[in-house]
Amino acid sequence: MLNTKVTKAVRIALALGAASSAAFAANAVAADGAEKVERIEVTGSRIKRVDMEGASPVEVITTADFENQGRVSVAEALQSVTSNSFGSVAPSSGNSGQSQSTVSLLGAGAGRTLVLVDGKRLGGSPSLNAGGANLSSIPMAAVERIEILKDGASAVYGSDAIAGVINVILKKDFEGAAFDIQVGRPDADGGETKQMSLSFGVSSDKGNITFVYDHQERRAIFDRDRDYTKATMEDKNGDGVISAGDETTGISIYGATIRDAEGNHHASLKCKELENTVPGFVGVLDQGTGYGGIGKGEVCGYAFADVSANMASTKRDSIMTSLAYELTDDIELYARGMFSRNDSFGRYAPAAAMWRNMPADNEHNPLNAEANGLFRWYQLGNRDGEVTDYQQDYLLGLKGMFGDTAEWEVSYHKARLDYRTAGRYYLSYSGLAYNNLYDIDMGSEEGINNMRATTYVESQSDLDHFFAGLGFEFGELEGGMISHYVGGEYFEEVLDSKFDAQSDAGLVGGNAGASGLGERDVTALFYEVAFPVLDNLIVSAAYRYDDYSDFGSVGNPSVKIEYRPFDDLLVRGSYSEGFRAPTLKELYGADSEGSPSTTDYVKCRKDLPEGHTKDDLANAYLTCPQSAYYELRKSNENLGAEESTYINLGFVYSGFENVAIKVDYFELEIDNVISLITIQDLVHIENGPGLNEIYTKFPEVKLNRAQNGAISGYSHTQYANGSFMSRKGYDIDLSYSLDTRIGEFKFKNVTTLLTEVGEDIYFSGPASDQKGAPDQPDWRSQLSVNYSADSFSVNWTTDVIGGTHESDVVQVDPAGNPYIVYSGDVPTYVTHNLNVKYFTESYGTFTVGARNLFDKGVLLDSKGKWIDDPMYNAGHIGRELFAGYSISF
Repeated sequence: MLNTKVTKAVRIALALGAASSAAFAANAVAADGAEKVERIEVTGSRIKRVDMEGASPVEVITTADFENQGRVSVAEALQSVTSNSFGSVAPSSGNSGQSQSTVSLLGAGAGRTLVLVDGKRLGGSPSLNAGGANLSSIPMAAVERIEILKDGASAVYGSDAIAGVINVILKKDFEGAAFDIQVGRPDADGGETKQMSLSFGVSSDKGNITFVYDHQERRAIFDRDRDYTKATMEDKNGDGVISAGDETTGISIYGATIRDAEGNHHASLKCKELENTVPGFVGVLDQGTGYGGIGKGEVCGYAFADVSANMASTKRDSIMTSLAYELTDDIELYARGMFSRNDSFGRYAPAAAMWRNMPADNEHNPLNAEANGLFRWYQLGNRDGEVTDYQQDYLLGLKGMFGDTAEWEVSYHKARLDYRTAGRYYLSYSGLAYNNLYDIDMGSEEGINNMRATTYVESQSDLDHFFAGLGFEFGELEGGMISHYVGGEYFEEVLDSKFDAQSDAGLVGGNAGASGLGERDVTALFYEVAFPVLDNLIVSAAYRYDDYSDFGSVGNPSVKIEYRPFDDLLVRGSYSEGFRAPTLKELYGADSEGSPSTTDYVKCRKDLPEGHTKDDLANAYLTCPQSAYYELRKSNENLGAEESTYINLGFVYSGFENVAIKVDYFELEIDNVISLITIQDLVHIENGPGLNEIYTKFPEVKLNRAQNGAISGYSHTQYANGSFMSRKGYDIDLSYSLDTRIGEFKFKNVTTLLTEVGEDIYFSGPASDQKGAPDQPDWRSQLSVNYSADSFSVNWTTDVIGGTHESDVVQVDPAGNPYIVYSGDVPTYVTHNLNVKYFTESYGTFTVGARNLFDKGVLLDSKGKWIDDPMYNAGHIGRELFAGYSISF
């Protein structure tokens, strides 16, 4: 890096000096005899206030709320909130993030939702390339509440707070001891849960110590255990052959298949023998639309779904301890340590890897020439992926008061995330070459041992964070004293991924990735002010300046207004600008491999006969199947920051007895969006046309096609600025409580309604409103009903996800302009959770309940294919009965 340690030290001094200078100034002007009122800090502002409701909407969810909803973890609880509009990452088998869980407010992406713990940035997950926080690392038993800020907040917190902020507030003053245990069992196989927690707390006049241990488990779900994911093949069109991809589920062309020079496929000469002797092989299939065209080739298929897990197992152990101690009447020491270990297991079918340069006389090769084979290396056994995530998170700080109004704070925060992945029984290309060189039987014990490779990855991210801030009152208006907050931050981020040497050299088949290193440091100065213009009118503003060592500096302002025309009504509005810095992976990451599903509209169009009609073309686009193709993803050191604006207008009304109404309108626009130019993007651009223009602008990008026109080999993709994104809509929060002779009823409904989901049709293409597109519902709603009487309570939660279109096809008009055609409908998805609690004075609390009470199933498209989206994961797990017990002392 260009910055020296001296430069970094100067930046720290500047940031801390700004805060300390302001402290002296505030002490000199503090008003004598100022009235002391208890104030709290609410997410979205560092200025403490009396009221929880302010200019920005904040949804507060307590641990009791999550328990009443039947949620198992912090991750599952946040993934169910309505503002997590399109769902987010959940643990899944077969990828680098199989142990990860994220949240994505307004469907803008996990990297555009900032996650804080006690107001401090949570370290970025190395498995997510430091571009998002892993919620699975937070122990649920340690959480007091979660505040969800539904507003842009880069002017306060810096990068990533574009679509909102999740602030997890941990327990700090717990007193006594508590024990909690719960087990859950779905009706279908797999997905069983266990959780247990212990909490201890001691308090005195000087301070308190809190300790929490949390353990959670969920077992894996295998493809074979669900009808819609197990391997199937059927001659649906009655032509006498089964086409790979078109008429199969859970079956790969990587079985024993040879590709010729034109890109068409041929089944191995031993395919029939393999079908009869090796479990998993399903015989000869047509190569299908996505791999060269129906009737133009054959493959020897392998049913990977017979052994693979689609949802990884997870086991988490977390410890959190916190301390607060009064050193003097005006100074408090606080500290926190959080440690977690997350073990995840995923199973996949034997390695699917290319057999390069297969000799012409090989027993599998039906061609009279050297060729490449697409093989399933069953001799090596099933691959097992074992991921272990370690997280250490330390916080040490001092805070205090002087004068009548000034409050100061300094802190140091250290986070280290160390993720290790071991993969067993991959293919060693070196071992394969050795066997070929010395004519060693690949099915023999010696041949198998030569070819087996164990992959190993160490991914680490480090965050070192210094903070100093001062809040004070100076100046007075008609509504009261003017509140100020000034401060500075300095932090360093490092992302380091180390792959085993064989994987780094590209000598392991069935595995992807390469080592890489990136680092940066950031210096930030910020200022907030709140003007009480009148008794019922407050105007506030904030500005933050961030200087990044690797791509430049960014300044972001915000302005907010809160007006109370009468006691029961708050009218509020805000305007803020924000940014997201490119991640270290996007800037400096080594090339990595992937195999995304892509619809090759170009090939489907070219396969049409001459003289085809417009309707023929539309039908070809509509029926064009998805296929998996290999890509090599490249970073881009020339990336700049994303830039955003967020507007919020709303009101809070509490004029009816026991009723609260909150309605907020929001507009989010993001320019210069960083995205991966995918293979699908390149297909759309080529269909435009316009591919040469992209190649000129991004010379690293390449769409690779075989002679027959099918996508083949490795295509090259790259991260780039240039896309656009917008979100417009409403957040509606209604609550009502009713106290009767038979007990108390509480009703709460939260709805997020999107009126615009603006995104590019493809990279560099025109933008369109895509609300209701596949996997993008335009509304989500959650209704909770609580009934309590004496020692008994019933809690019912209903989660509703709005319907969407089933499929979208990008078509091109005669002038070459793209547009989206939607077809089919996915219905509204409704699930219910129920739990019943019985409280006793001496023997604790007993809980029984059911998640997905009515066993709502998964969603299938018109072709009977499973819509694999984490939003609908409740149906995949199925109805889950659970029972729990807790006791406090």
